This record gives sequence, structure tokens and C-alpha cells, in this order.
Amino acid sequence: MDRLEAMQVFCAVVEAGGFSKAAQRLGISTSSVTNQVAALEKHFGVRLLQRTTRSMSLTAEGVVCHAQARQVLAGMAALEADLQQAGQRPSGSLRVDMPSSISRNIVAPALPRFIAAYPEIDLRLTVSDRLIDMVEEGIDVMLRIVPPQDSSLVARSLLKMEYLCCASPDFIARHGQPHTPQALDKFACLNFLYPKSRQVRPWLFQDADGAEPYAHTPPAALSFDHIESMIAAAQAGCGIVQALSVSVMQPLRDGSLLPLLQAYRTAGPDVWVLFHPRQLRAAKVQVFVDFLAQLFQQQAG
Repeated sequence: MDRLEAMQVFCAVVEAGGFSKAAQRLGISTSSVTNQVAALEKHFGVRLLQRTTRSMSLTAEGVVCHAQARQVLAGMAALEADLQQAGQRPSGSLRVDMPSSISRNIVAPALPRFIAAYPEIDLRLTVSDRLIDMVEEGIDVMLRIVPPQDSSLVARSLLKMEYLCCASPDFIARHGQPHTPQALDKFACLNFLYPKSRQVRPWLFQDADGAEPYAHTPPAALSFDHIESMIAAAQAGCGIVQALSVSVMQPLRDGSLLPLLQAYRTAGPDVWVLFHPRQLRAAKVQVFVDFLAQLFQQQAG
């Protein structure tokens, strides 16, 4: 007896509501269905179905067997699909969603080499910071800078970030620079507003002695709910900002912003890549996640 086949037949009987209906669904004879269920009952040594000429019902053991059999069959189907996908050339449409700062500073500049390596992947990248339902919106891979809330998703940390203070060279030349977080109160500063609540995001610092991070939020005449606009204003000399390292990476590299209060920098959230477990072995997802891991490792180095 093929136990997987017998379990499939048994589940078909339960879900179709009878032997003859299951036989029609499976395209086999009713006697073959009867024999498969009988063989399964003999193998387990229990009766799975109570049968009369007019009705059929599951026994207590049958209820347990049906639930477990569905899991086994679903797992086998997923395994077969994953192994088939793993052997395929990466191809097809790949939907990716990520925050604008990550797209602009890290991912988008590196995409030419990914496209060259995998020309058969149709990459569709959307930019947003909102929490979305990946399945509902058809997203294959998502990057976020907040801890993952959905435990059903596979989550991999790509980069550990820091909160950095910085200002333009022109601003520093004109106004000098603070040497403690408290001294920020005497300088023009730019605050970030959470888009939904319109509340100011606290500025976070950590002393060199390794004590717990603390907040000290300076007053500001200018506030933004758009991080890239706030950074552009800082580059233009409007004031001092505190932002996540991923957002000011390029301005610090090209010198349009200079770091401040380096002794007080503190850890921020991670950059996470998220995808559904059923896509763990999908070739297009696997190669893109591997590409991201290598890319962010280079950034950390």
C-alpha cells in the first residue's frame, strides 16, 4: 500500500462526502477507493469511518487522521513545488517593496548588476513606509526598518543602523558645533514628525560609559514628516538633524553633511528583509534575498 496515496483517497472520501463521489473526483473506481480506505484502517489498526448503506461519518480516530493527513499532504505538495522551483532558472515577475531611503541610498544604485545577472526576472519595485499585507498586495519581498510584527513571515536582519547627528559644512562654519546633546538647544535643529501622529521623533543618545540610551529632543523651528526633505534642508544649511545612518549615508560620503556628536551615537533599528515561507525556495526570491544580503554586508563593511 502507498500510504500517501491512501491518505489522499481517504481525505477525498471525507471531503466529497462519500466513496462514489470521491471516486468520481479522483477518476478511479469506487472499489479502488473502498480498498484504499480499508487498507489504511488495517495499517493503523483502527476504524476511521462509520459506514451504513445511507450515511457515513468519521470516528474519533478518523477526525485525527483526517487533520494530520491534510497536513502531511500539504507539506508534500509544498516540498515538491519548492524543489521544482529551486531547480529552475530565476525568472518571472518579482514584486519588491521598500522605504525610499533604502531604495535611493543602497538598493537602486546596485540594481544594474542584479539585472545583468538575472535578465529573465521582471523586477517591479515600489517605495513605501506603510505596513502592508504582502499576500493581499502581491508583494514577494519587503524591506522594513521596524521589527517584523507578522510571525508568519520569514525575517532576516540585513543591517544594524545607528542614529547619527549631522549638519552641512556651511552651517558648522557659520555656527560652530555642539559638544554635548544638551548643547543642541542653542543651535538651529530640524525635527522629524511621525507621519500619522504628527508627534516629534525623540532624539536618542548614548554616553561613552555604555549607559542606557536616553532622549534629549532639542526645540526646532523647522519640522518635517518626510525624511528626505529634512535631510535636503540640512544639506542646504538649515540646521542640525538626527537621522538613521541609512538615510544620511550618501550625504556623509559626498561631504554635503558632516557628523556631529560622534561620542554620543546610539544604535537604531535593523533593516529587515521579509518574505513568505512558501517562497523560501522560489529561485527568483532566493537570488534577490542573497543579492540584498551581500549588498548590505558591503555597506556594513
